[in-house]
Amino acid sequence: MSGLWRAPHLSLFLLGSVWAALVPLVWLWPGLSCDPIAWHRQELALGFAGAAMGGYLLSALPHWLKLAGAEAGGVSPRLTMALVLAWLVGRLMGGACQPDGWALAGLALYPLGLALTLAVPVARAGAWTRLPIALAPLLLLLIAVRLRLAADSLTAVLGMALLVALVGGRIVPAFLAARTGDRDARRPMPPLARLADGALALALALHLGGVADAWVGGMALVAALGQVLRMRGWALAPALRGQGDLALLVLAWLWLPLGLGLVGAGLMGRTGLPLATLIHALTMGLMGSMVLAVMTRAMMQRAPGRLLAGRVTALAFALLQLSVVLRLVLSDAGAIVVLPWLCAWAIVAGQSALAVIRPVPRPVFSAQRSGRSAESDR
Repeated sequence: MSGLWRAPHLSLFLLGSVWAALVPLVWLWPGLSCDPIAWHRQELALGFAGAAMGGYLLSALPHWLKLAGAEAGGVSPRLTMALVLAWLVGRLMGGACQPDGWALAGLALYPLGLALTLAVPVARAGAWTRLPIALAPLLLLLIAVRLRLAADSLTAVLGMALLVALVGGRIVPAFLAARTGDRDARRPMPPLARLADGALALALALHLGGVADAWVGGMALVAALGQVLRMRGWALAPALRGQGDLALLVLAWLWLPLGLGLVGAGLMGRTGLPLATLIHALTMGLMGSMVLAVMTRAMMQRAPGRLLAGRVTALAFALLQLSVVLRLVLSDAGAIVVLPWLCAWAIVAGQSALAVIRPVPRPVFSAQRSGRSAESDR
């Protein structure tokens, strides 16, 4: 039986990486969509990031259940394929040219199905601390509604930033700590991290409530500072010593405070750059980098107690960073921006395709040490 059928992360990661490479073609292929801007925003958030989110959360579910003392069973292959089908239906029904009601119905299938698939076993196991993350896909519904009915890209980027803060804010310090030998996977989130995430959630709530952009921007700056300060308790030594898999995670995470700072300053009118340009620090920079850094962990070579990022993965990550920098520096650079991004995700898509035909690694996102998991699939 192929890895595509056995492991939920493989099918969704493959779809997500292929979609990330295809979506920018709307800028190079005139007429691909009747509303290229709307389709581009929607499919990067709901198509690309949605698939990556599902791949990670479904792969982490067995570990959550195991920590709660329940049987560490994952999602059945049939249910996984149903979620993949729901994702595909969303891409077909959610086109920019479709009526809003029809499009929203299609776009809702995948996040609703994913949230239900995660929340039911989590609730049955009594893993209540994981329930907010299990329900995180519902944020995709909010993003879909705001994008379709209000062309509100700020809700999308703040919502995706919040998702990264909630999920990435757990897994990055967990992987760092585990590499130093700290296996306490049940350590509660520090108060500073909760405050940082709360400030980001408040910025999103203020925007949804129609509060002036200057106030939303100010809260985004507070959230940016909080996301920097929370790193003070992280075991950064392994990443700084050149362990590539961890270095990619930390570099990707840094786009969160940087992107929030740029967007916050832009909302307050302090940058002189268009907000649409600054937003790409959170979309291409944060979302793209974090998805790539996490996704490729499932494809890296294993060594005792560590993962080996490899030159190909490093090249893909570097190309993605080049694309982001070009987009921020050259606001309207066309193919100059698109081509490095496309090449980066073409590389990852190729890695994902190879992973489908290989044995599925266990644990999915971490290495083994002395026959036991050295890091937690949090």
